[in-house]
Amino acid sequence: MRTKQRYSSVEEAVEAIADGRIVIVVDAEDRENEGDFVAAAEKIAPQVIHFMITHGRGQLCMPLLPPTARRLDLTPMVPQKTLALPRFTIPVDHRRCRTGISPEERALTIRAIVDPNTGPEDFVRPGHVFPLIAQTRGVLRRVGHTEAAVDLARLAGLTPAGVLCEICSRDGLHMASGPELQELASQFGMPIITIGHLVAFRRRSLPTAEKALVTLRRAVAV
Repeated sequence: MRTKQRYSSVEEAVEAIADGRIVIVVDAEDRENEGDFVAAAEKIAPQVIHFMITHGRGQLCMPLLPPTARRLDLTPMVPQKTLALPRFTIPVDHRRCRTGISPEERALTIRAIVDPNTGPEDFVRPGHVFPLIAQTRGVLRRVGHTEAAVDLARLAGLTPAGVLCEICSRDGLHMASGPELQELASQFGMPIITIGHLVAFRRRSLPTAEKALVTLRRAVAV
């Protein structure tokens, strides 16, 4: 018999994001079936990045919205042909970085990306921070970690951009499963939610007409 998973409320996750802490976000079993560490880009610190790459062991990325990508000339690696795939841009480093790979310098680059006073000339390409362009309507348009990270930051009243790291299992061979993700959340005292919880939370706050429009758009996207 499958053990019932215990999850935090979306409100708890948003509070953690607002405080600059890490949240574990899990997607559906019929999708990627993985958990990601998620934090707010505006609040990112080198210590948070170090924790993510040490305990997550996966790719560190930076979800953001299209206007930020356009402002900084962050061009997609490849044309987007389906909503199912993440939309990576060319990776960048801030021009003041030496190697760009240390947690301190990645944090510098991430904070510079969300700084409205920076421009394309402030970054070198290719680099070590991998931006991901999120759908503007977030998880109501695409049910992915990219959009979840942006939505959590937005709900926390912060710049709509996040930092995420995929969580691999301790054996280094597979993605961490539900029980291992729950154990991580318990061990480090961090909230854990599903993207489905976030979708439901956002839909509850929508007017009836907008809910119908979102449902139609998602049906067309599939």
